[in-house]
Amino acid sequence: MTHIRRGIWIPIGLAVLAVALVAGVLLASRSRGPEPGGRPNILLIVTDDQRATGTLEVMPKTQRWFEQGGVSFPAAFVTTPLCCPSRASILTGRYAHNHHILFRVDPSLGVTWPDSAFQRSTIERYLHDAGYRTALFGKYLNGWPPQDDPPFFDEWAMIRVPRRDTYYGGEVNVNGSIQPMDAYNTTYIQDRALDFLNRSASEAAPWFLYLAVKAPHYPYTPEAKYANAAVPPMRQDPSMREADRADKPPFVRRHRAMPLRAERVRVEQLRTLMSVDNLVDSVLRDLTRLGEDRSTLAIFTSDNGLLWGEHGLTAEKLLPYTPSVSVPLLLRWPGHVTAGTTDDRLAANIDIAPTVFQAAGIRPDDATPVDGRSLLSPSDRSRLLLEYGGANGWTSIRTKAFQYTEYLDQDAVTFREYYDLRTDPWELTNLLNDGDPRDDPDVAALSTELGRDRRCVGASCP
Repeated sequence: MTHIRRGIWIPIGLAVLAVALVAGVLLASRSRGPEPGGRPNILLIVTDDQRATGTLEVMPKTQRWFEQGGVSFPAAFVTTPLCCPSRASILTGRYAHNHHILFRVDPSLGVTWPDSAFQRSTIERYLHDAGYRTALFGKYLNGWPPQDDPPFFDEWAMIRVPRRDTYYGGEVNVNGSIQPMDAYNTTYIQDRALDFLNRSASEAAPWFLYLAVKAPHYPYTPEAKYANAAVPPMRQDPSMREADRADKPPFVRRHRAMPLRAERVRVEQLRTLMSVDNLVDSVLRDLTRLGEDRSTLAIFTSDNGLLWGEHGLTAEKLLPYTPSVSVPLLLRWPGHVTAGTTDDRLAANIDIAPTVFQAAGIRPDDATPVDGRSLLSPSDRSRLLLEYGGANGWTSIRTKAFQYTEYLDQDAVTFREYYDLRTDPWELTNLLNDGDPRDDPDVAALSTELGRDRRCVGASCP
């Protein structure tokens, strides 16, 4: 792909792309499929609303296990920055426009039934059918009825919090029995995970363990011992001090900046993540004690980010801006990927399922092809499609060099944004609304490309 400006064709970041390709090849050179005669266990840990920037610094144990002991992906994004569609993309490797969960689970779309196309394209279905023992502890999908068992899991403690959305209380579907949650959310999930691991160690079958904690989602309730814990000071970037938002969409301009509230949200989110750090440490320590650390592919990520005051927006997601779509993505598999490395390729939540499939030696059904690419392979991409179909819906092309976004009413474009990420990483100046037509990109070409990407399936996806 080329970076298109009016009358000029400029190659996109060839030097950086070359570095990314080298990183991918390095990772692939140390990556293999399942060992002869055995398949890896799969551990997937997903947090809720954890942005990439400024959160892992309160999680030193997670950094030690995953960053020092595995591979980190600093250019990782979610393709739809909203809980339910993002989790569906994590579990299927498919864009929201292909798995059709655009907001919450919707019975009218037929996605709540075990035999639906969505359910049959999930990680848990493929691994379950391949002989894995599958388990879910924590959140499943927004809107999923608590009395309905999650398909293709052999055991589960599926947590449904009450409407007040607390970290304490609520109900849990435990293997078909509705019970109260009798501990802090993260601690409850940690205890279930440790019990599962200790029972599974003596079994021959590999396992898939999906841990989906509530933290650091609203209402950001820390565990009692971290209620007043110190957190690192806020490091404000230019987008948090953006006073002139005249180049932004109308609904963004109408927001009132609330820096004090943004700081409160940040502090409380970080405090909830301290308990998640303990969960990660406990689970990985137990894996090591049980002798299963080296035979386990472990992935840590989040379903979307959150803004801490950038562009005057506090505690907002659902937007194409970097803090909303950028998330942590960490991977470890001792002996298979090089520990302590960074992979600069564009990566996404849709890449998690194909990564698991490659590790487990599974080929997805042709009827529901994955849109992502395995992170264990040397494949690279020059761009990502990002999309959101709700109010103020939009679609966006994201590359290392630029981001182009179209806001939509039905299929009609109501507003456009273009940011040169090389010179403006904070997305302060929308070149399509800065009053200078000389720096405008070729919108027609970008719009045509975006239109194709919005309809992509499988290998045709960027």
